Amino acid sequence: MAATANKPFASVTRLFALLFVLALWCRSLPAIADSDDGYDSNIAQAVRAATERYRLVVWAQSDGYVQTTDYIASFGTMYTNHQRFDPKGLDAPTVLVYDMAGRLVACGYQFLDPAAIFSALKATDVHGWYDIPKHVHYNIVVDGTTYYAQQPWDSDEQPTAANLIQKKLMPADATLKFAFVHPAARAIIIWAWMPNANGLFENDNPAMP
Repeated sequence: MAATANKPFASVTRLFALLFVLALWCRSLPAIADSDDGYDSNIAQAVRAATERYRLVVWAQSDGYVQTTDYIASFGTMYTNHQRFDPKGLDAPTVLVYDMAGRLVACGYQFLDPAAIFSALKATDVHGWYDIPKHVHYNIVVDGTTYYAQQPWDSDEQPTAANLIQKKLMPADATLKFAFVHPAARAIIIWAWMPNANGLFENDNPAMP
């Protein structure tokens, strides 16, 4: 399938070269789903059943998910489990997306090997696949504030404080807390936990501020 530009990585690339400030947690859940938005589809119900244990962000963090963006407008905050590329089932998303109150809204599945895509995601009503280019996730602390950044990364070297500073991707006085080279991947996002009037597999969700 052809890659599309209006997917979660497109939101992230809009933030490349920016550092992110931790969002305040303050909003309530949105209104009831539109009957045509896919919220009650078989795949959405299956994802909800499979990811119940991640409904709150603190539960995801205890299972290896690391915050990799600040809050992205009309999308949410992404948490990535970097051990869950090529997941075997709906119960092991690569990415979880949370609202400002730390509640699960969407799940993302990413595959380094397209042949590893499992049957539940091959159904005819599942669409919206997109391609993610290779990039680096890194979290830094500057003057006591944590920032979440992502940048393109063409090198085969692992990101360290020294080479991030050399590449001018972090200030010299920053402390590197986490860094990971995210490989190129085939991916899909599913708004299983929050109705999305734009559609179950779309990027922007008007219910998110």
